[in-house]
Amino acid sequence: MGNIKIGLLQFFTLTVLFELGTALVVNLGMESDKDAWISILLGNLIGLIVFAGYAYLYRKFPNLPLTAYIRQLFGKYVGSLISIAYIVIFLNLAGRDLRDGSSMLVMATMHRTPLFIVAMLMVLSSAYVLHKGVEVLSRTSLVFAVIVILIGLFCSSMLMFSGSINLNRLLPVFENGIKPIVSSVLHQNYIFPFGEMICFTMLMPYLNNVKKGPWVIAAGIFVSGILLSMTMALNISVLGTDIVRRSPFPLMPTISKISISDFIQRVDILIVMVLIIGVFFKLSVFFAAALIGISDLFKIPYRRMVYPVALIILFSSMLNARSFTEHIEEGGKLLYTVFPFFMVLIPLLLIIITAIRSHSSPPRSG
Repeated sequence: MGNIKIGLLQFFTLTVLFELGTALVVNLGMESDKDAWISILLGNLIGLIVFAGYAYLYRKFPNLPLTAYIRQLFGKYVGSLISIAYIVIFLNLAGRDLRDGSSMLVMATMHRTPLFIVAMLMVLSSAYVLHKGVEVLSRTSLVFAVIVILIGLFCSSMLMFSGSINLNRLLPVFENGIKPIVSSVLHQNYIFPFGEMICFTMLMPYLNNVKKGPWVIAAGIFVSGILLSMTMALNISVLGTDIVRRSPFPLMPTISKISISDFIQRVDILIVMVLIIGVFFKLSVFFAAALIGISDLFKIPYRRMVYPVALIILFSSMLNARSFTEHIEEGGKLLYTVFPFFMVLIPLLLIIITAIRSHSSPPRSG
């Protein structure tokens, strides 16, 4: 993909927007009831540990994407098969996020708009930016990160002034013990969204600072985890656990509670903006990871594949489930069956092989 180099601040904002994605508006961690905010923090901690493994591999192979050093460590044939599997995973996750975002938009605001049209517009906007280059996507993240932060600060302040927050709804802490929290983390919170950082192993070779880069990305993961935990705590303190558990997008009714002297009302449209921004960047990063993998494995210029891959993502998003409920259920199963294999087990094997080889001869980096 040429001599692309992405700055540290751009990687930080890209990480934060990717992690927030759709996780910001859904009922993340509600398997642990009112302790959902704690399970998110614990999932964030595990996610940082998993990312430390990705960072170790990056430092050993700073110029190679995941699909390249997989072939170097597992051999040409086995490595190529595993690389293809990762490309399929990235395409699947891009399609799932596209379905998430388009379905949420249709249910929240565009009730009469066909789902296919919304999804097509979203994936084409992502394809257009990626055709311009990954560095354009990273620069764009700087602007939209500021917008998301300003919206978050405004909405939080308005909720405080409107008197809708009741912190007693978060008490007592650990009411049902530690077991529901651990179950929530293992079934969801450490993979979604933190384990999905596996796709950044395809982008990290374009960091302009090998030493500081992984620390900056880890900081982005940590900050996004804090923001997600605070958002879920805010949802519970405004709505209560029953409503949050039943609502597929609890942040929408939370923000709709803002009402100050009949002057500031109906600001939930701001959350729709945040949703669009989050889905765009999450979809685009998975999209970019798949393109880089295809380019690396098959030696095809990535720009030539942008729009064909966009069509694959679009139709996979439409065909992977008959309804949004089935889509959510299928995604929940994948979180603790298929995804841990690709996001934890295979990287762990790569780390072990790399560590063993590094004692005899250092791995090649280019």
